[in-house]
Amino acid sequence: MIFVLGATGKVGRALVPALLDAGAAVRALTRDPAKARIDPRAEVVQGDLDTADLPALLDGSDRVFVLTQGHSADREAAVARAAARAGATHLVKLSTTGVHFGQTDPITRAHAEAEQAIREAGPAWTILRPGAFMDNRFAWRDSIREENAVYVPEGDPASALIHVRDIAAVATLALTTADHEGATYELTGGEALTTAEQVAILSDVLGRPIEFVAEPQSAASERMMRKYGWPADAVDGFFALKRESAEREHVVFGTVERVLGRPPLNFAEWARENAAAFAYHYGG
Repeated sequence: MIFVLGATGKVGRALVPALLDAGAAVRALTRDPAKARIDPRAEVVQGDLDTADLPALLDGSDRVFVLTQGHSADREAAVARAAARAGATHLVKLSTTGVHFGQTDPITRAHAEAEQAIREAGPAWTILRPGAFMDNRFAWRDSIREENAVYVPEGDPASALIHVRDIAAVATLALTTADHEGATYELTGGEALTTAEQVAILSDVLGRPIEFVAEPQSAASERMMRKYGWPADAVDGFFALKRESAEREHVVFGTVERVLGRPPLNFAEWARENAAAFAYHYGG
């Protein structure tokens, strides 16, 4: 049995069906099964990592995909220890490329500490370190639909964005085969695109011009809090991460092709798959 934490998140939504398609038995954790849209082939378990009896929750799971809300090092360390006590034999931790580059922002530090806890817990482990997700561009959805415009912070760097299905595909192999134990994988897409190039690709796929607007960080921060409901500390953490990763987001790792035996999915493919999400709202 494979226990999947973060089953309703960006990676988890792709990972659960990928594991099921590979023939694995999957147990997926969610706080609210009634609202969660989890593949019906999976066993869905209700629980909260902060209040649950973790060894009991993980009992019967021999492999665990470790991803927690807020990337709390303490929470993930507790999961790793509980998984070991419950008899798990393999932990797969979702981290970030920032750890590879030695970044010191709060998000990356938490991942680095959690990685160490995973390695020390006892079971075999695999660490996945993806870069920025293509799905992050859903943050542009409202402004594209309502204004045919994309607003980004000034100086936003070129980024080797990765498709979450590629992350899920690598995680599936790590969780279902023995060839990836003790491995640490940096995962990116196959090309680095500037934000303007990403907007141009979306514009071409949607068949209409989209304005690219670079705005000061203060305006971008206000937009994230007002429009998207981000708390101030999350916004500060995001920009701290961006400042540290800016010079490295363009770095392309060949891991996806090496592990999967095919090129990574590209941003144009992602844009075509998700074109309906950006459909224009006539009349505002």
